[in-house]
Amino acid sequence: MSKTKSLSILVFNAGSSSLKFDLFERQAADKLKSLVRGTISNIGSVAALDWSNGTAHARIFVEAKDHQRAAEWVLEWLEKLWPFGSLLESVGIVVHRVVHGGTQFHAPVIVTQKVLDQLHGLSHLAPLHNPKAMAVMQICHSKLASRVQSIAVFDTAFFNDLPKESYYALPKSLVEEYGIRRFGFHGIAHRYMMQRYLSLNPDTASNQRIISFQLGHGCSIAAIHDGKPVDTSMGFTPLEGLMMATRAGDIDPGILIYLLNNGHTVTELEKKLNNHSGLLGVAGTTADMRELLAWQDSDEDAKLAINMFCQRARKYLGAYLALLHGADVVLFGGGIGEHAAEIRQRICDNMDWCGLELDEQRNNLAIGTETRISSDTSKIGVYVIPVNEELMMAEDALSLVWSKD
Repeated sequence: MSKTKSLSILVFNAGSSSLKFDLFERQAADKLKSLVRGTISNIGSVAALDWSNGTAHARIFVEAKDHQRAAEWVLEWLEKLWPFGSLLESVGIVVHRVVHGGTQFHAPVIVTQKVLDQLHGLSHLAPLHNPKAMAVMQICHSKLASRVQSIAVFDTAFFNDLPKESYYALPKSLVEEYGIRRFGFHGIAHRYMMQRYLSLNPDTASNQRIISFQLGHGCSIAAIHDGKPVDTSMGFTPLEGLMMATRAGDIDPGILIYLLNNGHTVTELEKKLNNHSGLLGVAGTTADMRELLAWQDSDEDAKLAINMFCQRARKYLGAYLALLHGADVVLFGGGIGEHAAEIRQRICDNMDWCGLELDEQRNNLAIGTETRISSDTSKIGVYVIPVNEELMMAEDALSLVWSKD
């Protein structure tokens, strides 16, 4: 057994303004136990670390002007500031979530200088995420490289073999010259929901038709048949598809041409589409679904934002029911999907025509818990599956290290 395989696995999951981490201890039979996990939120503003080790939890305000400093802070904390002794010295593998793997990366890889160079070349495809993951990767490389293996796990990998029918109706010259295709994102989350559902229902048929919603700051939906995705709402970039916290989702591309012809720059449009649209753009005050739900009775813009969000999700749900010739199960994950019972209800409301019926009590009680929320008579099962991307990434990394040894 190699030294690396006997050590702990540290997972970093960089978001647009947050950094999640989870430190796993490898136990017998390759079971992974989380020792401590946390999230540094509001990076670049009033950043705070919320951490938990399963029994204790706390919030600490930290100095984190960017993702590099946030990662550096986590490493220092695990090494020196962790209240129950240093944990960093046991780390043998560091795993990083990379949103966009382009056409080059279809599976987890050990990070080398060549891989780093290739990843830098993909940053323009996911400008909100890839550069921040790279910053975290670089600080880990500088502080830990001599004694750890770094692994990159890609959000796009699950969707690598999407049918070409889901691609874009563009001239071949553009497609071939610029590598334009539907990549899909949130692949780690959708794969986790699928695998967790199948593990909860081991007697289900192998050719399950699954529709999974990942509803959080970013939002996407996937149609999966027999373990393989056949379509997903995000496309060449994470901008397409469902309405999101600050991203518009589907829009007429003619709008962008119109705005460019009327004085807007590419940089301005990129910021508006990524940072100022979606729930925030419509509501005008916040992108937090909890706040919007609390204000909807007195704030027409908040009400409209929620209505648009749910209608877009219902539209995709209906489309994927048609694409899969029905469904066996619908899964909800992500911050909104796991905690907002009203949103789940509104997305699934009045769908008994296709055999989908929620149990109101089960749905209302399912707040961040793994449970079935459909009625006993529903022909389509509906589940809440809290997503654990970090666990899936750690398992992927462990499998890769085993295969290389």
